[in-house]
Amino acid sequence: MSLVLGPIHHWMYGKIKTSEARESAIISAFKTKYGAEADEILEQVYKKYPKPNTNKPLEELLANKSIHQGIQSLIIEAETREAATIAAFCAKYSDAAKVAAEAAHGHGVVCGKEAIRNKGLSPADCNDTARAFEVMGDYLSDGMPCDRGAQVVAESEKSTSWDHESCVHEVYWRNGGADFLTMCNIINAWIAGFGEGINSQIGYEREKAIAAGDKSCLSNFKIKS
Repeated sequence: MSLVLGPIHHWMYGKIKTSEARESAIISAFKTKYGAEADEILEQVYKKYPKPNTNKPLEELLANKSIHQGIQSLIIEAETREAATIAAFCAKYSDAAKVAAEAAHGHGVVCGKEAIRNKGLSPADCNDTARAFEVMGDYLSDGMPCDRGAQVVAESEKSTSWDHESCVHEVYWRNGGADFLTMCNIINAWIAGFGEGINSQIGYEREKAIAAGDKSCLSNFKIKS
């Protein structure tokens, strides 16, 4: 199949790669914490959810699939495998969720710093929560472009809030055997880290979460006073 890939397809793939890199950061933390037992757990996870093909170009990964279907499949594979990995460790270790959240936060910080560097910006250029949210959109996988992802509900330099009316991740996380709220907490730790990585004065708060029983999610970046 001859694929004509445009910027939006590579943009989506970049977000998927960020998810896979977060998964790798979490796995590294598990290996550091749990040693050889971590490899045994991962071996079992990978029997059902194989490792990603990190060295293949997007064109090869989408072979014999429509572009939309192929990218959707990559999102499902990445998010389900990450959830399955976390679920496997949480099943054995009571502190695994905390270890994963800390690793996700650290990876978020790295991504935030990388984002402003790649865009030729400085933290001072991003002393604006609306800009920080915009930049995060290039890194955080939040469904396909046709999905209703995060929608800004209030925006200013000092505070930007966004909501979700449904969670596009829930089905993948549950299919991977993970606890819905645990995964939500881990991704929110990444978001908090990303904001800090962009500018240390940006704080993050999750006010409502579907995973916690609310009807919708509500989150915000705020400049610390």
